[in-house]
Amino acid sequence: MNELAVRTESLPAAATARLREWANVAKDALAGATQRAYAADSRVFAQWCQAQGRPSLPCPPAAVVEFLRAEAAAGKSIATIRRRAATISGMHRAAGLPNPCTDELVRLSLKGLARELGTDQRQAAPLTERDAVTIQAHLGDAPIDRRDLAMLLVGRDLLARSSELVAIQVEDIEAVEDGALVRLRRRKTETETRACFIGREAAQAVEAWLAAARIKSGPVFQGLTRAGRPSGCALDTRDVRRILKDRARQARLPHAAGVSGHSVRVGMAQDLVAADLDVASVMVAGGWKSPTMVARYSERITARRGAVARYYGRR
Repeated sequence: MNELAVRTESLPAAATARLREWANVAKDALAGATQRAYAADSRVFAQWCQAQGRPSLPCPPAAVVEFLRAEAAAGKSIATIRRRAATISGMHRAAGLPNPCTDELVRLSLKGLARELGTDQRQAAPLTERDAVTIQAHLGDAPIDRRDLAMLLVGRDLLARSSELVAIQVEDIEAVEDGALVRLRRRKTETETRACFIGREAAQAVEAWLAAARIKSGPVFQGLTRAGRPSGCALDTRDVRRILKDRARQARLPHAAGVSGHSVRVGMAQDLVAADLDVASVMVAGGWKSPTMVARYSERITARRGAVARYYGRR
């Protein structure tokens, strides 16, 4: 795991040992993106504490509030500020110390910052079916093109997060008559996989990529050497983001700048809603426990179908 950056001048030896033990266990328990977030947030917090002449562990609630307000003044979004607070909270719990973030002073300060900064988060630009067709038209038959097409189509059909995509193994895919079943860990907290369906086009794209790369086992989406051979190592989530953005730019999509690893998930959710599929089915497909995210992803479609839009459509 990425090392946590903490200032522990006043931290008891037992708490230091517990924190180190937690970091070792977390290497296998937490996703790579979560580990990087912990490392980045703790580093920023430790640097601020050093500038203030304070230890980062333990830290009193008033100092946490001061840090969070400094982050807001530096232009950080409320999502980042909340993540910083969650990391500080996790560091104190891991060390067995009183958690300053449960203090009412910190809780109220976060609410106030949310009201001040707003809670709307920038949504990843969607990669819809139309976008996928446009991207495909700009791809060739080279192994890297076959890989990127397969990743795009499979990611859309699975409404997959980047971490789910890069975790897929050849052994997880089972061909069926009208497509394929993929064993996928649908939610971040699950340890067991479940079968998810991908359509014929995505299944054929995966088959073509695996055949071109001569991959028979291991990660499906692998990096390529300079000679164009599979590296044997799975792509990183950052690779997924970079590849999708690069392909969107190559296809000259107008919203390419906003494309991220989440774009396949957002785009397919919008396509499902646009096809009038019921919300419950979309929730199952995306692994959501509530309709909140479905509504957020599809709000533009819903707005264009709303009462005002229908009113003007009849005039």
